[in-house]
Parts: sequence; structure tokens; C-alpha cells
Amino acid sequence: MLKEKSLKNPPSYTFYTYSVAAIPQEERWKPTGISDIFFDSLEEARSAVIALREDVAADLEMEWATTVLEKMETIPLDQAAVLALLNHGPGSVVARCEIVETFGPKA
Repeated sequence: MLKEKSLKNPPSYTFYTYSVAAIPQEERWKPTGISDIFFDSLEEARSAVIALREDVAADLEMEWATTVLEKMETIPLDQAAVLALLNHGPGSVVARCEIVETFGPKA
């Protein structure tokens, strides 16, 4: 078993993710059974959304839903925060979230 290291100032992190724009803000971080995908950089997240949109556009039976790229900052990640993350999902450690880009249907 790992011994806990005490951190006086636990770190916070910034990640990027995406979601369907139609999801109301108050519903955004509630568990839905659909896992979120997180990225280290805005560029990685943007590339993933563009690739997904191209895949949807190539399938005539699918329709693209406007999607937003989000910048998510965590609360300081101490042991209690990690436990909340494991038990309650990503929404439990979100300190701030902002939309940084919107992707409508491919023109």
C-alpha cells in the first residue's frame, strides 16, 4: 500500500474536453454513463473533434450536433479530491470550465 505524501499546496491542472453544445451547463458534469475524453492540450482536443466531425459527415445516416471545446481547470488535487474523482466522476474536481471553441456542421 502506498503511503500518502502530505502536500501543503496540492497542484491544480488544466485539461481540455468536448461535449454537445445543447447540454445545459447545470447538467454538464452530471454522470450520464458516457465517459468524457480529456486532453492535455487544446490542439489535441481540436484535432479529435475535427476527426469526429469528418467521420460523422462521411456517414449519410448521421447528423453532426454542434459541439464545444471546453477548458477545464481542476480543484487542487489532494487525497480527498482524488477520492471524490474516483467515487463521483470528473465533475467532482472541476473548479472552472469555459467554452473555448464551437464546431457547427461542416460547411
